[in-house]
Amino acid sequence: MTEKYLSDTLAPGSAIHFDLDLFRPNISVLRLLEIARSHDQVPDAFAHVVHTPGLPSDLTLAPVPTVSLDIDSFGWTASRIRWSMLFDYVFVWHKSFVPLYQAAGHPKVFALPHAVDLNLFTRGDSKTARPLDLGWIGEFGYGHYARRRRIIEPLATRFKMNDFRKRYTKEQLAEVYRQCKIVVNVSRDDFPSEANMRCYEGMAGGALLITGIPTELTEWGFCEGTHFVGWRNEEEIPDLVDYYLRHEKEASEISRAGQELTLSNFTFQCCSDKMTSVLEENPRQFFSPARSWPAADVYLTYLEYYYRYQLLDATLEEFTKLRNASPRAYYRGLPMVLKTIRHVLGRGLF
Repeated sequence: MTEKYLSDTLAPGSAIHFDLDLFRPNISVLRLLEIARSHDQVPDAFAHVVHTPGLPSDLTLAPVPTVSLDIDSFGWTASRIRWSMLFDYVFVWHKSFVPLYQAAGHPKVFALPHAVDLNLFTRGDSKTARPLDLGWIGEFGYGHYARRRRIIEPLATRFKMNDFRKRYTKEQLAEVYRQCKIVVNVSRDDFPSEANMRCYEGMAGGALLITGIPTELTEWGFCEGTHFVGWRNEEEIPDLVDYYLRHEKEASEISRAGQELTLSNFTFQCCSDKMTSVLEENPRQFFSPARSWPAADVYLTYLEYYYRYQLLDATLEEFTKLRNASPRAYYRGLPMVLKTIRHVLGRGLF
């Protein structure tokens, strides 16, 4: 979702998009660049989103700078750091992870915040009529959202809310938040301090954000009590909602400050501008540590990606390269191959 919103801010015709589902998951980046040129596109850089169903090969040979968009760095962090070494630039969405990538040896790591599409929100929305006491939009279907379900469902029985089980387009989401006095955020159980997109969208819509403490928002310059309200245990959330519904002036002052800061500094347009500025600072220069690695180390890094995402054909092809490059590395890669085969075969039986 984040990468789609970010892409939407680019000028028409300034980017070409590859759906890796339509190619082999280990298609060469050189081939993708060739395809781009055949469509009269000459890319200045090549970007890849971690968690897509493939990782193009030959990144260390790419004739243009390569960029990793690593949105959920809190999952498989050690693996993600190793994969980042294949790229010249790395953008992560959590400030606290930047030092981890740098300590591992990557020289070009930058943090971007989650953000909002400026085209969907307008300053002054905080003054509009708000028939809903409380708003919630988000996923419930995964195990790491157990606390979220536990909190939101009882709130819906006490306060006037939108249909929180419905899926919304980004335009519908903005309209819902414009109708809400308050938006409660409950981040994922395995990374509860995450300042996800819903935090920013709620504030951009002019609603009062109530989110868990600690929160990444403070790392980005938001202040509790000035731009948002914090909760520290889930039992206090209903009382906080009730308090700010009854103290409209106080809620309005906080929501206006949150909206102003969000729409000034935390838009996908701002993120796009920052990425462009970073890439233009050192045009056509390469910083990927893996560009100078032995071939076996590069193959092992690719192998780990294909193994993590259970891409059997790509795993086997990479393992063949590894075996030809280094017998010692072959044995390091063997467990990943065996686990991939076992998992894929097991999945096919059920």
